[in-house]
Amino acid sequence: MSQYEVATLKKGLLILDALQEGDMTLQNVIETFSFNKSTAFRLLFTLERMGYVKKIGHYYSLTNKIGALSTPYDAKTNWLSVPPLHELSKETGETAYVGILYGTDVVTAQVVEGPHAIRAHSEVGDRAPVHLSALGKVILAFLEEHKLEEVLKELTLVPKTKNTFADLHLLKEHLKVIRSQGYAVDDEETEMGLRCIATPVFLEKKVIAAIAISGPSTRLNKKKDKAFSKKLIRCSSRISEML
Repeated sequence: MSQYEVATLKKGLLILDALQEGDMTLQNVIETFSFNKSTAFRLLFTLERMGYVKKIGHYYSLTNKIGALSTPYDAKTNWLSVPPLHELSKETGETAYVGILYGTDVVTAQVVEGPHAIRAHSEVGDRAPVHLSALGKVILAFLEEHKLEEVLKELTLVPKTKNTFADLHLLKEHLKVIRSQGYAVDDEETEMGLRCIATPVFLEKKVIAAIAISGPSTRLNKKKDKAFSKKLIRCSSRISEML
C-alpha cells in the first residue's frame, strides 16, 4: 500500500464502487472484500449515517447522494487531499484532518495521525455541531451569506466547554474575524486542553471543505497560530488547485 493511502477511506470507496454494480448484503461485503464482520458493519453503518447508502431489509444500496455530490465534493475527489495532508502532518508534527459540512454538523472526511503519543483522536465519519470546531467555523465563515443564514437558523448553539461560542451575535462577529484573517482557531472550545487550527478549501470560489491540525494546548499553543496558519493556508490552497 502506498504511504499516502488512508486504509479506512479506501475500504469505504471500494464498497461504494461495488454498490454501483448492484445491492449487497453485509455478508456479500464481507465475502467480496475479505473484511471481518465488525469492519464491514462499521463501514456500512457510517456510509448509511452519512447518507451515501440506504438499507432495505438485509440489502444495502446507493442513494442519489453520490450523484448529487459530483460537485462540489465527493468521496473520490476527497482522495486528492491525501498527499498534501500527509505533508502537512509531517511538517507540523500534528494530526491533520479534512472536514465537510453536512447539515449543521461538520463530518470528518480524512484523518492523518500525527507522530506523538499524546494527540487528538478522530475517525473518518465522526461528526459534531459546526460551531464547536475550527473546521466548522472556517467553513461557516466562507459560506455565501444566504447559505450561512440557513445553517445558523437550524443550528442549536449548545456549549461544549466554557470557551464554546453559545451566543449567535458573538459567533457571527467571530466569523467575520475568521474570514478576514483566513483561518479559524478552536481554542479549547470542543475540549479543554485541545486546540485546532483550520483553513478553507475552495472549488470554483466556493468553500467546500476545510483542513485542520489539532493537538494538546500545551504543544499547539497560541504562539504557533500564525506560523502554522500559514502552512495550513498553503496546504488548502494546493488542494483547491488540485480540485
